[in-house]
Amino acid sequence: MKRTLKINAAVILAVVVLMVLGTIMIYSASAVKAGRDFGDGGFFFKRQALFGVAALSVMIAMSLIPYGAWERLAAPLIILTIVLLAAVLSPLGHTSNNATRWFRIGPVSLQVAEFAKLVVVIYLARYLGRRSEEVGSDSRILIRPLVLLVTVVVLVACEPDLGTAIFIGLLGCGMFFVAGAPLRSLAGLAIASSPLIAFLILKQEFRVQRIQAFLNPWKEYEGSGFQLVQSFLAFGDGGVFGTGLGGGKSKLLFLPESHTDFILAVVGEELGFVGVAVVIGLYGVIVTKGIQIARRAPDSFGMLTAAGVTLMIGLQALINAMVVLGLLPTKGLPLPFFSYGGSSLLTSAAAAGILMSVSTRGSEP
Repeated sequence: MKRTLKINAAVILAVVVLMVLGTIMIYSASAVKAGRDFGDGGFFFKRQALFGVAALSVMIAMSLIPYGAWERLAAPLIILTIVLLAAVLSPLGHTSNNATRWFRIGPVSLQVAEFAKLVVVIYLARYLGRRSEEVGSDSRILIRPLVLLVTVVVLVACEPDLGTAIFIGLLGCGMFFVAGAPLRSLAGLAIASSPLIAFLILKQEFRVQRIQAFLNPWKEYEGSGFQLVQSFLAFGDGGVFGTGLGGGKSKLLFLPESHTDFILAVVGEELGFVGVAVVIGLYGVIVTKGIQIARRAPDSFGMLTAAGVTLMIGLQALINAMVVLGLLPTKGLPLPFFSYGGSSLLTSAAAAGILMSVSTRGSEP
């Protein structure tokens, strides 16, 4: 017998705990840098706290909107996203550290590539959900969404942001797999894209250096391997229970990006293995419950949307953790709900809200 589910409390609790703990760790990781650069040790903490309030509001709003509304908006959203990604590369975009990835609106920077992740999920859920019976038998069905996916990936790669571009490509392929696309088609995509990815890596010296640092960070310690070695040292100092909140040394300007992409290393140093296990466990809760919500969704669009946002959050958390632990080459992917950054936090919160919307309209077996 079908019945409406209530808001999934486990997911909400996991998201809120990650956001609160992340904000605390951002203060610990960034106070020295913020004091040096802005004369205010709480600069990043205050901004993230404001982002957190906005993100909670977005999550609540998204959970109240029937998820079917996004099916009707999917096509306009993907077109708008492509237009905005192209506009970022124009003089309208804001350039920082040799990359043009943001729109600057007063003191706030918006990174369109972050929002593009969620839009890709929504669009593919709509397109594939309407053709669920054909996807497994006719590979030609994938041509149209693949063209749009490649367009998004290429625009993001031109910023340049190869890490996010590859992630969006993997996310799209994950959606194809969930929808039932033949494995031979996915293998063909992987084989076809490999030479292009290799070319883009070899084209930029800093990407080659990242690969070299990944293969032997200690050899590259004074250069491209410095960040990864400092991450290793942070985890090593933390041990099982950590040095205590605020007691870490890595954030004393030793570990670059300690409050963004490498914040998990600060958790490892100050809260130890136990703290890292708690953080990873919270993502495990979101992924497990997300899969359950997808399985109970009342229609194909709901199933694919729930599966897509779960994959988006879980895969990004996994890749971030693997990078910080030296299991993947360094790439700029934030830890969802946790790393500093408004665009990432708002996108993750919107995804969680949509997942809740599917949950409230799902059914138990």
